[in-house]
Amino acid sequence: MKYIFLCGMLLSYVQLSACDLCGGVGSNASIGIFAANQFHLVGWRSQLRSFDSYLYGIKHSSELYWQNDLTFRTQFGRKVQVYGAIPFQVAQQKTDFNATVTQGMGDPNVLFTYALIDRKDSLHVTQDFLNIGLGVKMPLGKSGNYPVDLKNLYPGTGSWDGLFLANYTHRIGTRFSFQAEASHTLKGADQTSFRYGNSTQVSSVFIYNQKVNSSRFISSLGLQQDWFAASSYQGVQLTEKANNGYVGSAKASINLLTYNWLFSIQAQKSLFQELSQGAVQQKFVLGLSLHYLIKKKQHEKNNH
Repeated sequence: MKYIFLCGMLLSYVQLSACDLCGGVGSNASIGIFAANQFHLVGWRSQLRSFDSYLYGIKHSSELYWQNDLTFRTQFGRKVQVYGAIPFQVAQQKTDFNATVTQGMGDPNVLFTYALIDRKDSLHVTQDFLNIGLGVKMPLGKSGNYPVDLKNLYPGTGSWDGLFLANYTHRIGTRFSFQAEASHTLKGADQTSFRYGNSTQVSSVFIYNQKVNSSRFISSLGLQQDWFAASSYQGVQLTEKANNGYVGSAKASINLLTYNWLFSIQAQKSLFQELSQGAVQQKFVLGLSLHYLIKKKQHEKNNH
């Protein structure tokens, strides 16, 4: 398995959520790392996100978002990869008086990446790997029109969004590596001229890669920072809602790579945040995924 170096956030997917705040913190694109760039994957990812909302400093509701994605990744040559996902979301807002549930298909997305750097040593083990990506999120999911109070519960934004990404991985010794990723989402306007604010995400993780019998155990630990610009309606910024801000989080993942399967568990916990001027608090993010390795080159199968 010498061609597999670092499979840190080894999910190989485009992670997207519908809305900016409340339900959508963490809505930027993010990809996993395969230094050999020879894998074709199809799989399933499930993510649970929890938030609390406050009014004048008093908690008035809790929001829970459960999203399940069908994901794929395919390879064209040595440098070009295509990632995609079709999400389905169930969201619940619970107050002291009632509970509201909204469910439906989210906005499908696709991301194309190109490897600018893929430097290997004499044993063909990748030492440095740099990917840049460009993608789009399509407004095909279920969405609510502004000024619906529970617009952030809907799984879709109703807008075309542009995705931009850069991802760099550097090997440190035989078992460790470092990964840094930056992404930006350019938000479009929906049919009512409502536009979610643009968002930016920067993250870095240290990755440990250990062979266990015929499998690979990969764990990662790092930090993530998200920024969200204010939303607007008909070109006017919605200052009264102040739905912008930032959140800094610690994140970790545990991944198991077998001959044909990739199993992963992820967790994320906020360390500091200022969302909607304190009106929204992210509590936690948990993830679980399973991917099937459709095709590998024969020499990689033998090395595995």
